[in-house]
Amino acid sequence: MPRLRVPADVDAWFGEHGWFPGRNVAEQAAAFVAEVVEETRNDGFPVEPFAAATEFLAEHAGLRLTIDARREEYLHFKPVIVWDSTAEEIAELSRNLGVRVFPVGWDSSEGEVIVMDERSRFFCLHHTGNYYMGTGKYGAMTDLYGYPMRDAEDFYV
Repeated sequence: MPRLRVPADVDAWFGEHGWFPGRNVAEQAAAFVAEVVEETRNDGFPVEPFAAATEFLAEHAGLRLTIDARREEYLHFKPVIVWDSTAEEIAELSRNLGVRVFPVGWDSSEGEVIVMDERSRFFCLHHTGNYYMGTGKYGAMTDLYGYPMRDAEDFYV
């Protein structure tokens, strides 16, 4: 994975994996969204899509970005429920942040779920806790998973 320092680095990395300005996969994104909405409802912790998340997914859904090719680790932009507790964890984060949260992707290296809130802030749901990644695509991806990551708790209402 390249070092992402500025928006142009993010665009170049995304571009290597099929993204381009104006990319529109809204139909595919809508199917992904509907699937997650149904799954979370069945789990008893329904999520509701909102403009920031659906707009992001309309441009980025289906992308699989290489993090470590040798280890076959990727960042997938597809809303999914990775673990049995994912829907509940999303609902809890949403309550704590005071805004809706929706999954927009996942990292296959450790099964981390990437979520976005109504303010376009990205958070990572990791087995060690929830972390703030940044605001907007560029804020979240620039220096992806930089350490130390800020705790999501810093953003609770």
